[in-house]
Amino acid sequence: MYVDTHFHIFDRNTIDPGATRYSVNYSASLSTWSSLSRSHNITHGVIIQPSFLGTNNAFLLDAIAQFPDQLKGVGVVDAAISKDALQALKNQGICGVRLNLSEDPNPLRTIDNNQALLEHLYDLDMHLQIHHDDGLLNTLLLNIPHGLKIVIDHFGRPKSNIEFLADHLGIEHHQPNLWVKLSAPYRTPNLDHHSIYKFWLNKIGPSRLLWGSDWPHTRHEAEQNFAEQMQQFFSLTNDQSIKDQILNYNPMALYWS
Repeated sequence: MYVDTHFHIFDRNTIDPGATRYSVNYSASLSTWSSLSRSHNITHGVIIQPSFLGTNNAFLLDAIAQFPDQLKGVGVVDAAISKDALQALKNQGICGVRLNLSEDPNPLRTIDNNQALLEHLYDLDMHLQIHHDDGLLNTLLLNIPHGLKIVIDHFGRPKSNIEFLADHLGIEHHQPNLWVKLSAPYRTPNLDHHSIYKFWLNKIGPSRLLWGSDWPHTRHEAEQNFAEQMQQFFSLTNDQSIKDQILNYNPMALYWS
């Protein structure tokens, strides 16, 4: 069974455009994702709470409740959430919490403001997922406590193909607990994603790599689709055993173990 570790579902009627950095004018249903994913042998998925739904994880939780064996989730929560409330989310299939630091004018302050949350995640054996602007990964990682499981979105979003070769202190600080999603290459079109893939393969090994469709490709809907994202992933390597590991064994170990 294959796993899509990064897709979004939402109802446009629950979006508050005034409370988000961007919005959408359509809905993305679980049934549509299921239809697309099944056609590519995807049987399991990890739903990522989109930023424009804020901390209201109800839509995500309802989807998981319908298919608890096939779906897991990564939520968005308030920095002041209690450990008990976070445990309740974990009991409902939430495996981690996402900090979306993209377009954040002061991402380091945001990390500082979430220190209590990070401690709760560590205590509950949940992971932190981060999305960020290009070129910020190592700086952000150096400001996150050691020992926490961290999942990095979208190849890590370096500014250049050699950035991680020149600066990897933050990566090394968290190397034993770091996973990277080989997702959404269209969000960094200037990069040679094959070379970035090779960096991560050599740095953290094949057991810490994941794949996600990033469906429905918000802000890039017109030029992207599910099939294209799968094809771009398959073009990264000819090694079928690594493909199977990334699509099956790794996500099952992280999200379902």
